[in-house]
Amino acid sequence: MSTPINVLWLTCDEMKWSALSIHGNRFTSMPAAERLAREGVVFDNAFCQIPKCVPSRCSMLTGRYPHVDGFRTLRGRTDAPPHAEVAENDLVALHESTPNLIPMIRAAGYQTCLLGKNHIVEWNLHKRWFDKTPSWDFDKTSCQEVGRNLRRASFGGVLPADFCWDRHIDAVTATETIEFIQSAKAAGKPFFGLVDMSLPHPKYFEMPTMPAASISLEQIPVPPSRDMSDVPSLERWLRSSKDLESMRMEDRQRIIRAYYSMCEFADRQIERILNALDEAGLTENTLVIYTADHGDFAAEHNCYEKWDTSFLECIIHVPLILRLPTALPAGHRVTSLVELLDLMPTICDLAGLSIPSYVQGRSLIPVATGATATHREFAFCEGGVEPELAHRAAATDAPGSDPVKQEVLVNHPEALYRAKMVRTERYKYIHRIAGDCEFYDLTEDPMELNNRIEDPTMKQQIQHMKDLLLKHLIESESKLPEIGQCYA
Repeated sequence: MSTPINVLWLTCDEMKWSALSIHGNRFTSMPAAERLAREGVVFDNAFCQIPKCVPSRCSMLTGRYPHVDGFRTLRGRTDAPPHAEVAENDLVALHESTPNLIPMIRAAGYQTCLLGKNHIVEWNLHKRWFDKTPSWDFDKTSCQEVGRNLRRASFGGVLPADFCWDRHIDAVTATETIEFIQSAKAAGKPFFGLVDMSLPHPKYFEMPTMPAASISLEQIPVPPSRDMSDVPSLERWLRSSKDLESMRMEDRQRIIRAYYSMCEFADRQIERILNALDEAGLTENTLVIYTADHGDFAAEHNCYEKWDTSFLECIIHVPLILRLPTALPAGHRVTSLVELLDLMPTICDLAGLSIPSYVQGRSLIPVATGATATHREFAFCEGGVEPELAHRAAATDAPGSDPVKQEVLVNHPEALYRAKMVRTERYKYIHRIAGDCEFYDLTEDPMELNNRIEDPTMKQQIQHMKDLLLKHLIESESKLPEIGQCYA
């Protein structure tokens, strides 16, 4: 019998594809990603299925599209039983009856951990499904007050130089992951680790110990943005409600620099974990997954943070690297379109587990090993909620909330109405039930500055994309419950 592989699934929160040095970014130094790219398989065109933390992670673990299981928001469940350690157990996350990878892995004899954020499971399960969970013993970050514009663009400031970096939440997460690896090795059991870094999620804090923080502002290019008179409705609602038009060039550059430094800090914690695998002698037999749940505007389109129904490349195009020296080639790059829900069946494939029939993802092994050059005709993404839920938004300054983001919903609840996207190698089509639909030619317009939804020369291509979307939504309807035989 072959030795079971270990699995270490490292998810950064809000790290976009274009932030990585391996994808050509001249302003970031990311040694963990660079090492994994040399030793593993890089997927140059990987896309999340929803640009929101919890439902994106749920989709990855179920291998199913968010709309199939109803994962579409963060909080608001009214049926979740109370939990002793949290004030509100209302995450719309995996629950006991949701088919997903974690119970399968546990049944196969794996030791499991969930470290960092719990943006994955209902709180009553997090200690029942995982042998190690976070201590939450870290120091919170705080800075001096920043100006109004920067504050409304989610800039938190520059962390003090004397901040104890070992006590940052991501450093603590890395330390606890290393402890988990060591304990699993001592127990002689295979391990499955879900490690969720908090960075580079805003607020944007500049990390002064990171290389990007020393780059002069004038060196940092600011991406172009459209004039407000020429933007689709969603972008106009975001920019006007957050009052972002008065942002100075210097302010935008500060946010970009801070974002890059946060990416670097998260990457260096991952580097620590990779070194611990080496020291434990587990590198050869451990599948390492390096990815993100979604991306971030970080000043692209003169927007900041993310939005549930924005499907621009900076939001949905994410890093994805797989390394397993015993099974995957080193230094291989895949250009075919892939989706994050493909990770669940890929893990099953490599771990020798049967892929359940309800899984909608496709194993990445054939394209990762070069057995085939193509994987998907298009990538799919979705977001938003039903109109009656969007209209329940209210201004708030509750702890953990973002009053400026909430302002967008108060002013424009239709900004959160459901929307869907399909993206081929060249074209992207976004359908909204409220506001402007969008269509981009990514070959001619990679920055997505020219919405051609009304262009008569694109009529045939737009219809083709609509047909792809409709076909996908019909084909991706739920296959649950499993039924053994059909009767007329």
